[in-house]
Amino acid sequence: MILDQTYSKNPLDSFQTLVPTSQLIVLNKNDILINQHDPLKDMYFLLSGHMSVLNQIDWSDDNIVDSLEPLDIIGFIEYLNNIETYTSYVVADTKCVLYRMPIKDFAKLIQTNASLCYKTLLVFAKITESNMNRAEIHSLFHAKDVLGHFLYLQAEKSSNFPFICPMTRSMLSDKLHINLRTLYRYIDFMKENGFLCLKNGKIMITKEHFANLKERYGNIVL
Repeated sequence: MILDQTYSKNPLDSFQTLVPTSQLIVLNKNDILINQHDPLKDMYFLLSGHMSVLNQIDWSDDNIVDSLEPLDIIGFIEYLNNIETYTSYVVADTKCVLYRMPIKDFAKLIQTNASLCYKTLLVFAKITESNMNRAEIHSLFHAKDVLGHFLYLQAEKSSNFPFICPMTRSMLSDKLHINLRTLYRYIDFMKENGFLCLKNGKIMITKEHFANLKERYGNIVL
């Protein structure tokens, strides 16, 4: 019912007789669901309402990095990345109803039930696309840091240093939805601040640059 979103507009009516009340979480506006760095124990399915995801970022004036709406799955990204703690604060913007399930139980279900696993992947694909679209259009994260975070992830994935970004400026501009002229300006900013250098026109990230990128973006999950 949850993954197919076949429950009613008032989830409490749909689930109160089907699941233990301890698994249904009701939050009011400004209530905190999760604290950043809390141990990762449960998965939360947002059934109704809207929430904000906040990172404790020392260098950011606005720490909101994403917004959530039904049917977002909170904790799933951390689980897939083998992260043992929640990476962000999650706060209710409106009254919210969530379904809570221990991660170990959910992991067992999707490993033994092919249909449920497939439906979970479909939902997660929509969540990921929505998250990236919001980040890429800069509605919740500054474009300069979208670039920095992207380069950090690419260098981390490569793990070979110095890392040479294979993408041209035009490719980065299209990928990150950043105006080309603005992209050049952001690259200059990151070069001046020790996050990258240029070699034969290519973006290069050394171990030292990567350490600086990791310090700034290592705890951020978009």
